[in-house]
Amino acid sequence: MKAVLATLVVVTGFALYQASNWWERAYAAYDSSEISPDGCFRIDTYEPFWILPSMFHRSPDPDPTIRNHLGRPWGDAIFKRAYQIGTGELLGETVIFDPVGPPEIIDWGRGSKPGRRVVVANGFPLFDSNRCSDDATLAKLEAFYERQREANQPVVDTWRKQRMQEAAEDEKR
Repeated sequence: MKAVLATLVVVTGFALYQASNWWERAYAAYDSSEISPDGCFRIDTYEPFWILPSMFHRSPDPDPTIRNHLGRPWGDAIFKRAYQIGTGELLGETVIFDPVGPPEIIDWGRGSKPGRRVVVANGFPLFDSNRCSDDATLAKLEAFYERQREANQPVVDTWRKQRMQEAAEDEKR
């Protein structure tokens, strides 16, 4: 009798865990949206619907060679979905992850590779598409990245200046 009960508990637990992978996304709560700089894509952020405690969910790392174990504490789990603005078509979604770990950066693809756009959110691949990869759209994207580089240049210059001063002080010692 104990063996049957133990087997039933294990099977029920496994089925509940597998079903949770579906309902986490199906009943997720919308959090926010971000539009691509060229106006082609929208990325929505969702909070998954969790019934099982977070200790039963593996916290993924953007580097697939790093395997985090179960039981690692989570902050606030999220996942992202990408849509094409013109059609509303779902292009892809990330795994469910803890935003405390990877940086909050969306890479909208590069204009140096005409014909393909690989979009990455928080280090996780979101989608790979040939949509909005014409020369005019990619030029808008490159202009956006150039503006970002120019805006960050004072920070980079300050950092370099500090490093040079530290190196000069170290040489004096």
